[in-house]
Amino acid sequence: MAEDLRNISTFPHFHNFTGSTSLTEIKLPEACNTVLLGSITYALFVVQNGGTDGGSVPSNKGFVPKTNYMELPIGSGLESVQSVYVAIQSGTGDISIVLLEK
Repeated sequence: MAEDLRNISTFPHFHNFTGSTSLTEIKLPEACNTVLLGSITYALFVVQNGGTDGGSVPSNKGFVPKTNYMELPIGSGLESVQSVYVAIQSGTGDISIVLLEK
């Protein structure tokens, strides 16, 4: 199920949720131009192209080792994305998101 963060208006914003091996869509607010994604205990997959909420992780993906964050810059204007997708490599557990406005 998607994590809808589009109404966030104060930055930085910290958000945690329980993820699984299926993709979770993270809907981003317009003012956000950088997302940090990570987990203290699990390796993650991060997807943009080819991702669907609740879907499987496609072959085109990025990864985040456990105890790390991936900084994902978001484009502006026509180039900006409205969401990103994340999944845990195996099992279920907490995923941490930090939304930034630089």
